[in-house]
Amino acid sequence: MRVPIVVSVVLLFISAAFIFWMFSLGLESKDLLSPLISTFAATGALISLVFVMYGYFINLSAFKESQKPRLLFQVHNAKAKLEGTNDIVHPTIIAYSNVSAIECRGLSIHVHLISENDVIEVPRLFSKLLNIPPNDTRNRNFPTKVYFANNGIPQQVIDKLDAYKLRVEYSYSIMGGEVRSFYDYSWDSKNEWWSIA
Repeated sequence: MRVPIVVSVVLLFISAAFIFWMFSLGLESKDLLSPLISTFAATGALISLVFVMYGYFINLSAFKESQKPRLLFQVHNAKAKLEGTNDIVHPTIIAYSNVSAIECRGLSIHVHLISENDVIEVPRLFSKLLNIPPNDTRNRNFPTKVYFANNGIPQQVIDKLDAYKLRVEYSYSIMGGEVRSFYDYSWDSKNEWWSIA
């Protein structure tokens, strides 16, 4: 609400300066009457326009916000037998939900391992673009270290996972703008699980 008030004050100062300038011309009262009425009317109209435009942009912003789908991303831990062996491994489970009544179209999800000096993409986990219908819940799970090793993550990174954060990032476009967010998780090497960073 500060913006229209500040603009209105500026308009009033300009109007007052213009009126002062008209009085300094030394015109007779009958000659001043018409310009004064025009100045007051123009100033009032401009101030009204400022508040109308401000209200329009506030309503537009609220409308855009109401059209955004609400997404929930979580990383879960588990223990499971690796397929084809009896090895017990840690699977990473990325659970994601559209908890709104609005479809999310063109959702892009990326997963990275991030350290102070390094960013490594974890490939081939999600389709390039996804559409998530309202009130839909999905998950993507993979055997953490096995998947990393089989998909190009260097062994020295896998051995030092506690030096990295798992970043799950998503983005989608709506009404000409982009919504982007991410969640970070740290690796607990003692318990072999992810926790919120």
